Amino acid sequence: MKSRTNLSNAFAQLRRQGYVAKQNFLCCQSCGWAALSEEEAKLAVFYHKQDAQGLRKGEDLYLCWAGDGQEIVGVLKNYGLDVEWEGTNNRRIVVKNYSII
Repeated sequence: MKSRTNLSNAFAQLRRQGYVAKQNFLCCQSCGWAALSEEEAKLAVFYHKQDAQGLRKGEDLYLCWAGDGQEIVGVLKNYGLDVEWEGTNNRRIVVKNYSII
């Protein structure tokens, strides 16, 4: 069985808390949002294939999200992830690459 990363564990926790939480979801942010129903888009966290490619290259991971930003950031931090967020709804949450194990 493949071991889960702290990022995968954080996404699983977000799902338990009612979020649609998807990793490596579709090609881009626009397609990701378009694939979610109106109801799903109210509580959602995901990163897309372009973000995943950047992560593999050592770049930080930018999360698309809707819901309670403080709650999402709190869950990510509880799983040991180093997170940056400006605290506004129109900014993506950034997970620092080095903290994903």
